[in-house]
Amino acid sequence: MKKRSFFKILALPVIFTLFTVLFAGSVMADPKYPEKPVKMIIPYGAGGATDLAARILSSVIPDFLGQPIMIVNKPGASGSICFDYVRKAKPDGYTMMMAAIGTNALYTAMNTKLPFKWDDLVYIARTQINPGVTIVNAKSPWKTFEDFARALKKDPGKYKFSTSGLGTIQHLSAAVIFKGIGIPIPKLIAVPYDSGAAGVLAVVQGEVDAWSGNFSEAISNLRGGLVRALAVTTPERLKAWKKIPTYTELGYPSIDLIGWRGVCGPKGLPEYIVKIWEEAIEKTTKTKPWLKLAKNIGDEPGYLNTKNFSAFQEKEFKVYRELFTELGLLIK
Repeated sequence: MKKRSFFKILALPVIFTLFTVLFAGSVMADPKYPEKPVKMIIPYGAGGATDLAARILSSVIPDFLGQPIMIVNKPGASGSICFDYVRKAKPDGYTMMMAAIGTNALYTAMNTKLPFKWDDLVYIARTQINPGVTIVNAKSPWKTFEDFARALKKDPGKYKFSTSGLGTIQHLSAAVIFKGIGIPIPKLIAVPYDSGAAGVLAVVQGEVDAWSGNFSEAISNLRGGLVRALAVTTPERLKAWKKIPTYTELGYPSIDLIGWRGVCGPKGLPEYIVKIWEEAIEKTTKTKPWLKLAKNIGDEPGYLNTKNFSAFQEKEFKVYRELFTELGLLIK
């Protein structure tokens, strides 16, 4: 009897520990999430590529999350206002961010003085990729990229490029073009706007001479005949836009920036919330409605899970930190 009681006493802590773990697991993996609408914070203004990507995602993903997505635009400072807001948000899964190459990779790689680092957020899943394109006004004298390149070389410092701010994909794209055709980067005149869409509109209205950025932001004006595409950054011509040459075939393979979008959130997000979003995003990007809408704005499917998206983002940061250093654009 004494021996049996001794084993019972020994077993009590084990039973208690198992009960605690199981109970804690049930609390952590709260099946009720989400219980209310989720805010998706966008680092740029309405109408830009990142905004469009978020709105397309928000139109389909509620089928898998069970709650609507509220789009909130927080543009400014090349996306850093949005980044800082989200990293400081409560990690409860109700404040998420549409990640983009401009904010999450380029600007964090270019500016060493930021109060945050690229990995101060949790990268949940990449949704899509977007080719780059360079456009000019449809009434401009430049019919080809070679025409435009000759004009830039002849009078560097004269022509203006619209961007979404310092360090964005539009800014870096223009800088890479200058490098690719042999013009000193300081000659670049970059005019900042709130979004890529606003930058494209500036080309349409004649406020600037050119814009280089995500294809999705220029596609409606290309279809409307208001702008002319000079070249795209993909290795091969786009199937739906076969008349547009690639930089590679024109002899400029180094002009190759391609954008991407995804979802991230504040550090400290419970693992079960990350998993819920990861699975919901994967399911969303396989649906016909999402694929059709993404294609309509010039995007290509590019899903990466949490592990691969985080690794991809780390690689992106390193590549662009090196590029900004090489171009003399690193802010120290």
